[in-house]
Amino acid sequence: MPHKEWFMRFSRLLASTAVALAMLGGAAAAQAEDAPFSFSGTAAITNDYVFRGYSQTDSDPAFQAGLTASHESGFFVSAWGSNVDVGFDADVEVDLIAGYTNSVDNLTYTVGGYYYTYPGADGSADLDYFEFGLDLAYAIDKVTVTGKVYYSPEFYGVSTDAWYFAGGASVAVTDTISVYGAIGFNELGGGASYQDYQGGVAIKLEPFTVDLKYTDTDVKGAAPLGDGRFVATLTYAF
Repeated sequence: MPHKEWFMRFSRLLASTAVALAMLGGAAAAQAEDAPFSFSGTAAITNDYVFRGYSQTDSDPAFQAGLTASHESGFFVSAWGSNVDVGFDADVEVDLIAGYTNSVDNLTYTVGGYYYTYPGADGSADLDYFEFGLDLAYAIDKVTVTGKVYYSPEFYGVSTDAWYFAGGASVAVTDTISVYGAIGFNELGGGASYQDYQGGVAIKLEPFTVDLKYTDTDVKGAAPLGDGRFVATLTYAF
């Protein structure tokens, strides 16, 4: 992608995200300390936006931001966005999420509905899709074991259902450094399937987190978008 075109896409996403962050910041400042709702957000920059083993930005950098409103009961709603380059005039991805999270002893579970949208994309590409997901995390001292199951009745661009299963683990090496690894199984309609892998290290320097990882798939001939690559991400949380 020409650098000028990428910069214009990045600028549009940055401008819209800045407005949303300002609105959320005002809402958070206005909320009473004992209010049942809380607000949080993230802003991140990465050298490559990789989703389940495949680059969504044609191996280019991405700016990303997310906003979450949570109720003390465990219910939450979120919006998350990133610039993308997946063809079909799709410059931006916006994900809308609603769910519930809770903890029972050492087990934390989250159930949610996810709507992935690509505003401005060619409608004939049928990129927008829903997913329903379950995330589990079980902590044992410094080790956390994770698992997830996601289902889409009409997956991204293929108009067939799809399942995603993943498992992983992370180890807290220190109070600020953890290492992790995960494997995912993508079961797409029509019998197609593939696996994705990732492993890395996360360094927390509040309110920042630096994440360095290597990701790959088992798809032969997946280059350049699904081949192995290193991904570096800097995230600011508030």
